Amino acid sequence: MDGSEKAAGASSDDIQFDTESAMTITGDETPGKESPNLKGNDWSMMAKLQEENDRNLAAGFRKQELGVTWQDLSVQVISSEAAVNETVLSQFNIPTKIKEGRRKPPLRTILNKSHGCVKPGEMLLVLGRPGSGCTTLLKMLANRRGGYKSVEGDVRFGSMQPKEAEEFRGQIVMNTEEEIFFPTLTVGQTMDFATRLKVPFKLPDGMTASEYQQASKKFLLESVGISHTEHTKVGNEYVRGVSGGERKRVSIIECMATRGSVFCWDQSTRGLDASTALEWTKAIRAMTDTLNLSTVVTLYQAGNGIYDLFDKVLVLDEGEQIFYGTREQARPFMEEAGFICREGSNVADYLTSVTVPTERRIRPGFENRFPRNAEALRAEYEKSPIYTQMVADYSYPDSELARERTEEFKKGVAFETSKSLPKNSPFTVGFLDQVKICVQRQYQILWGDKATFIIKQVATLCQALIAGSLFYSAPDNSGGLFIKSGALFFSLLYNSLLAMSEVNESFSGRPVLIKHKGFAYFHPAAFCLAQIAADVPVLLFQVSMFGLVLYFMVGLSMSAAAFFSYWIIVFTTTMVSAIQFAHMAVN
Repeated sequence: MDGSEKAAGASSDDIQFDTESAMTITGDETPGKESPNLKGNDWSMMAKLQEENDRNLAAGFRKQELGVTWQDLSVQVISSEAAVNETVLSQFNIPTKIKEGRRKPPLRTILNKSHGCVKPGEMLLVLGRPGSGCTTLLKMLANRRGGYKSVEGDVRFGSMQPKEAEEFRGQIVMNTEEEIFFPTLTVGQTMDFATRLKVPFKLPDGMTASEYQQASKKFLLESVGISHTEHTKVGNEYVRGVSGGERKRVSIIECMATRGSVFCWDQSTRGLDASTALEWTKAIRAMTDTLNLSTVVTLYQAGNGIYDLFDKVLVLDEGEQIFYGTREQARPFMEEAGFICREGSNVADYLTSVTVPTERRIRPGFENRFPRNAEALRAEYEKSPIYTQMVADYSYPDSELARERTEEFKKGVAFETSKSLPKNSPFTVGFLDQVKICVQRQYQILWGDKATFIIKQVATLCQALIAGSLFYSAPDNSGGLFIKSGALFFSLLYNSLLAMSEVNESFSGRPVLIKHKGFAYFHPAAFCLAQIAADVPVLLFQVSMFGLVLYFMVGLSMSAAAFFSYWIIVFTTTMVSAIQFAHMAVN
């Protein structure tokens, strides 16, 4: 970032160090002195956001304010030295299994006794170099505990425990670092799918479900400035589509479409230019303030303009939490510990550089007494008044305010959930609507890659003609018995093998399925049923075209009963093969 992002002004109590090794610290230069527009009120969509929020509240929508608090949170995984993959024979080595079962595998701690509190309306910035545990912390705060050997500590969502909060995974969401999409869908189709599955059961007066969905989609596209990409494919490394920065913004608004209460953003500015990253942070700030969301963000490179929009900062170093406090307290604490923030530096980069021995600069006079590792810096922090001040917030989950907000949150979710769903369902629209929307998307995916679909059908017709010419006009005697049986066997074999393409299609769609399951868009059963339902017309056309050509060219029995028996058997076999291959890919 350039120097213009640095706060201007100076005071009479400036503290100056050597200009080569330190910066000039002034009262006004320390980030945290807010200007009227600092908190995102200058976001271009602020007025529209406020208008939509007022409309929803007037229609009876309840506030969904939750917050997240955690204490003594530790996460362990099996050490890489002990993570040995099995072979076909080694898994049956009983003596070795018994021997290994007697001793516990070595564990590695990737997060050690982390603590913090993000109340409704607050934004927390998590800083740390790669491998410090930032993503793991976000997963814990998004209630994603799978894949870890041990998770200890107390995490509360409002006043709810993690087990109870699993029912609300659609309101406690995480946007990961990867952009995972169906590349052949357009941006508009991707957002249509997301917004249709989050249309509340009860709508504002005078609005239909379609109008509400279109209004949500339009707002989200405009909020990140990609309305012009609505009819462009999302694309990937193989399919030409939108640019990398635009794809990242699609990932952002797809997460926003969940209309959650707790948002965890993992490196969501990666691939964005500085101005777009700042605009995104202003959008998140405005939504957090207006809707009273709880927002946790990890960033590797955050300019001062972005840094100033956060309320609190948490710094991790190799799993150790070396600082947690307000934004205004972070830099002074590190400077008092003996680390220099050079003039013109980004404060977020400075806080991260403290954890890197080759990058940090030591203040004169502190060479022999500055904290040299994460444990020493953590000890310094826990002795500071900042620690005592922040620990006082950890009683929030047991407060009357938190319990009232949690009950109001539950009522608000129930108000928006379809009445055809069970009470503890995390989804918004009914199961049949989920299947219908997923079927529509399956056809959009199919037509988005129309070249592959057309080639497959043309190849099927060619194979039918070739096979028909090989077995052409088989005689009705013992000599034709082997020819006709060969034609029947080829009918089953070809269509069954063609169904093997389901493996690639289902396997490539599995990450999207997992992401959408985390967003509580639909039940996985709805997705599976939609795949089957979408395959039926396609396979009917394919088997009918193949069978009509081959059956009559070979000269099989010329009766309706015999033909339809052949057709039903081939179709059933093809359908079962397609489902089997899809099941193999998913599992």
